[in-house]
Amino acid sequence: MTREKVLSDILAQVPGASAAAAPVKDYPTVRLSQPSDLPTAARLLKDELGFDYLEMVTAVDWLGPTKTEGFLPAVTPIPFAAKAPALPVTPAAGPDIAYRPVLDLLWSFGNLKTHLKVFLRLEVSREKPEVPSLTGLFPAADWQERETFDLFGVRFSGHPNLTKILTPDFLQGHPLLKDYVHQPDEFDAD
Repeated sequence: MTREKVLSDILAQVPGASAAAAPVKDYPTVRLSQPSDLPTAARLLKDELGFDYLEMVTAVDWLGPTKTEGFLPAVTPIPFAAKAPALPVTPAAGPDIAYRPVLDLLWSFGNLKTHLKVFLRLEVSREKPEVPSLTGLFPAADWQERETFDLFGVRFSGHPNLTKILTPDFLQGHPLLKDYVHQPDEFDAD
């Protein structure tokens, strides 16, 4: 099985899917058109094409530059260091960066026999983002979907335990969203 065959099989069997304009490295990357396409594509990958390993579920917020209000400007784990470098500046929009109010969800699947990888991408609105859970098909989706929920606010419908996994219960909001503003708490250093 070749990368081209994997890509053509997915495109032929998932209506509305297209080859991503910006693939992940040189891996076959498919852009899904709507959330309801996700279970169809994932089942095809697992049951017919042998992609039996869900490697990663994550997201990218394309809203715009990161807001740094509320964060410590220079944190260093080295106590005797004078000062750590300032937080990196998010680049301005340009030909390579098109800011828009969407979350770009990304799933990476691996075929353990052929060592091939394939990526699925899906853009969803930042307002109440929701997609179907893949926990019934890939048990490894459990914690990864919880992490994406906790850090980006994406709801995974049908997930058996969609609760925070990384941030404390008192933390309000989702820290990897570009408009998140950190509220200082008892754990911030002076």
